[in-house]
Amino acid sequence: MKTEKEKKVSVPQEEPVVEETSAVPAAKKKITGADVWQFAKAQKNSLIRYGAFALVLIVFAITTGGKLFSTYNIKSIISQVTPLLIMSVGLIFVFAHGGMDISVGAVVGLCSLLSVYVLNDTGSVFLVLLTCIAVSVACYLINGGSSIFFKIMSTISSLAIMFAARGIVTYNVSRTEDTIRFTDSSLVKLFSDNYGFMIASCVIIVLIGKVLFDYTKLGKQAKAIGDNPLGAAQSGANVNLIKMLCYVAAGVCVGIASVFAISRVGSVSENMGSGREMDVLIALILGGMTLSGGTGSRLSSAVIGSVTYVLLSNGLSISGVPTNYISLVKGILFLVIVVLTLRQSKNIRELPR
Repeated sequence: MKTEKEKKVSVPQEEPVVEETSAVPAAKKKITGADVWQFAKAQKNSLIRYGAFALVLIVFAITTGGKLFSTYNIKSIISQVTPLLIMSVGLIFVFAHGGMDISVGAVVGLCSLLSVYVLNDTGSVFLVLLTCIAVSVACYLINGGSSIFFKIMSTISSLAIMFAARGIVTYNVSRTEDTIRFTDSSLVKLFSDNYGFMIASCVIIVLIGKVLFDYTKLGKQAKAIGDNPLGAAQSGANVNLIKMLCYVAAGVCVGIASVFAISRVGSVSENMGSGREMDVLIALILGGMTLSGGTGSRLSSAVIGSVTYVLLSNGLSISGVPTNYISLVKGILFLVIVVLTLRQSKNIRELPR
């Protein structure tokens, strides 16, 4: 007889439970208004850049009955875009590091005045180009040097350059009975009538600007300085040198643009170049550029913004809008887009003194 302990009690073993996994995919997340708002907020500069261009193009293509794209107007657009685009490409380096410039119009006037004297005396377009670049770079080095080494606000230093350059132009024009103009304007036809040359010049300068702005230390460190000068300095950037090089880049571009500007007009008046500073500012903000600079700066702002601005001006003019109202529209547009693109930076904007 087996004892109770020896008895083997057979306990039925339970089979392991296998959880069945459902192959039903998870429900797709619904896109809410908040998601759309966050996306628009994050991409607001790109939306302004391409949205403004598309809106201007469509609106004035309709309101002008297609006249915006007539052969004559296309040539006019190319002539206007070329100097504005070249200036904007140069000045974006200044704005990227947090600088400001309002002297560009007066510098264009001064370069134009000297270019007339040089061409009339020598007949050399090459010397005219070199003179404009040299004078413009000198003005911007004084502007940048005053701001950097004497701790003057860039707006104030550029204002001083503006008054000085404008004073020289006004003095020379007022003391001359005859109009200051080219004695042989055919020498600068390449800059005034050759539209293929204008387009090629814009493409070359944009490509050079793109390489410098996005793929070299100059552009990368300039944008870093625009975000945080102290942080950029601690990361190894020579802040003062980078700023000065940015002013040199601006000077070269403004000098080149001056040759195109004076070649198109052919003569110098007291108001030569007047308003160019606002043209550049409006063009850049139309391109989605934040005037506080930083890593959000894009060279495409100069390209898209310049074309959009000229299309806007031409479209309003062809549509029959009075000149005074055109200035009003530009002013309102400038204010609206500045408010939309304004960002309050919490970073340190100045190096310790």
